Amino acid sequence: MTKKPVVVALTMAFSSTAYAQQVEQVTEFDEVLVTATRIAEKASQSSRSVAVVDEEELQEAQPASVAEALQNEANVTVSNGPRASSQGVEIRGLGGQRVLQTIDGARQNTASGHRGTYFMDPELLSSVEVVRGPASSLWGSGAIGGVVAQNTKSAKEMLDEGESFGGYLKQGYETNGDNVKTSGAIYGVADRFDWLINGSYNDSNNIKIGRDQTLANSASQRSSGLMKFGWEPSDEQRLQFSARFSDTDELVPSNPAAEVGSSVPLVKRKTKDKNFTLEHSFNPSSNPYLDIKSTLYWNSTDYDEDRVTKGQIDSTEYETLGFSINNSSIFGGTTLTYGVDGYQDKIKTVRDDAGQVGQRPGDIDGETSVWGAFAKAQVTLTDSLSLEPALRYDTFENESKTLSKSSDDTAWSPSLGLVWNTSSWLTLSARYDEAFRAPSFEEMYSTGTHYCIPPIPGFLPGGLCNTFEINPDLKAEKAKNKELKADLHFTDLAGNDELGITLNVFRNDVDDFIEQSVSNPLMGIPGLEQTTSWNNVDEARLTGFEFKTRYRFNQTRLTLNYGQTEGKDKRSDEYLSNIPAKKFGVDLSQGIMEGDMKLGTRVTHVAQQDQLPSENKQDYDSYTLWDVYLAWEPAMGTFEGLRVDFAIENIGDEEYRQAWQTLYEQGRNMKLSARYRF
Repeated sequence: MTKKPVVVALTMAFSSTAYAQQVEQVTEFDEVLVTATRIAEKASQSSRSVAVVDEEELQEAQPASVAEALQNEANVTVSNGPRASSQGVEIRGLGGQRVLQTIDGARQNTASGHRGTYFMDPELLSSVEVVRGPASSLWGSGAIGGVVAQNTKSAKEMLDEGESFGGYLKQGYETNGDNVKTSGAIYGVADRFDWLINGSYNDSNNIKIGRDQTLANSASQRSSGLMKFGWEPSDEQRLQFSARFSDTDELVPSNPAAEVGSSVPLVKRKTKDKNFTLEHSFNPSSNPYLDIKSTLYWNSTDYDEDRVTKGQIDSTEYETLGFSINNSSIFGGTTLTYGVDGYQDKIKTVRDDAGQVGQRPGDIDGETSVWGAFAKAQVTLTDSLSLEPALRYDTFENESKTLSKSSDDTAWSPSLGLVWNTSSWLTLSARYDEAFRAPSFEEMYSTGTHYCIPPIPGFLPGGLCNTFEINPDLKAEKAKNKELKADLHFTDLAGNDELGITLNVFRNDVDDFIEQSVSNPLMGIPGLEQTTSWNNVDEARLTGFEFKTRYRFNQTRLTLNYGQTEGKDKRSDEYLSNIPAKKFGVDLSQGIMEGDMKLGTRVTHVAQQDQLPSENKQDYDSYTLWDVYLAWEPAMGTFEGLRVDFAIENIGDEEYRQAWQTLYEQGRNMKLSARYRF
């Protein structure tokens, strides 16, 4: 397919003459750079397990959420059901606050109950990067499972060389939910200034989940916007200001991963997410010791909720103020990257007790403060061997203004990587990483009533209420991950072709798991206190591997990927819950019309999840999904600037449910979008 930012790279990748003339070959598979590791590097040369979804793949998939954009990656799972606004990302069996989310390098720390936390419309993104496995030595708290790094579009990436102004209009439609998607942007460059204004709007009705069944209360409306302004006062400096927003309106269960019931009321929820980020970079070409990047950011998320079945109005406000400063220095064969960062999270809630006095969670007014410093080195030992040591120190504090209580702790996060370029076609690496997740304010200091059970004549005449119990002694979760990686890369095996194979094997030991404990097994017996608290309970061992093969012959491409994770309690040897089933995917595509059109098909098979705790009697069946897609983007002629994408997902209208999820997933869906660039 034609793609403006990488026209030169793709031309080189498709030219056998260029292959023969280059000593260090630049290939299609090598062109993606990874920033989720806090340095720019090729995915194939990183010692970490990395997956990247670029803009071309985002266009083809037309995903409804960031999580959905990653659903075909090995050992990456979409959680919380088919409602796009509530979907989350799980990596190797770990999700929620155990996976760090960033946007343009700014942490996204919002986490509140069952509410969604991924607000970016994929239409505003240029790529999504995933680091599988712990990364606290770089990012600090929260990266026990990995990192999801989202990179927004920019004017310079979208303009061809010599262009100073451009834009696009895009209209899309999905048959499932009658989802109408509209987006557009204008952008430009003037001397040393560049700017971009990008926006989108989605309006969806209720989702159908297979066999033409409708998931009630799954409609939503979302509007999103992004502005970027950049200034380069010299060739060595860049200053950039960006602002974005996302507004979502929906009528959903209070837990969108479930259906409305006696303990899950219907909620009219309005979610407003805002961000402002200021970035500065200074990289004088004559000074190998300076490559400074500084970021200052502010995030704000407001959830306004009308519990329509209860007649109650609630609000939750989450705010983050953070900064990051890091520098890279080159000393001979060693590159040292080091820096400091910190952030302060504030959460404030108001819970309406109207009609249920004393039967709601208590109001929260609290702060979390985190400060950290890190250093990472890339040491060249020989022409083929390099060492990557890293160390980070964090200090964190939770303070409850409501309860006049506080707690604090510190954490060290070391890591060590060894990379061996055995030959031009094989790179081997080994890693050891330690990581942590500091307990959240809500986990330590939630108060009030969790839920109430109305009176039951003859069994529970007085009813029962379960209350939250604070736990100021809650310890941080800790992980120790061991990982081996092999990356193989071949070109010109059968002419104009390319083969890439990547295998990662890991074992992640996670201690002091934080889990919610609800004590109500003997409800109704007088004198027993019914409580909910968060406690350190499990010692888990997660083992598994990811395997990915990509092959290109002329304009034919084949991708195979497979991922599996096994989770066990280290004490009892029992299987853990919430571990994803084994997943295998095949993607085959063919470029035609001199690359102007691509036809593709994708098959995903998810195995039965039979690795269950002994007390779990649930059955999670296997399922197979078949998709087809088409993309057309003429490089020249009458229709130059036009792009059309069409896809049919879940062609068989399979009625399926992922392991550990309550809801069935989306059924057959036809997607069509047309974009015109000018």
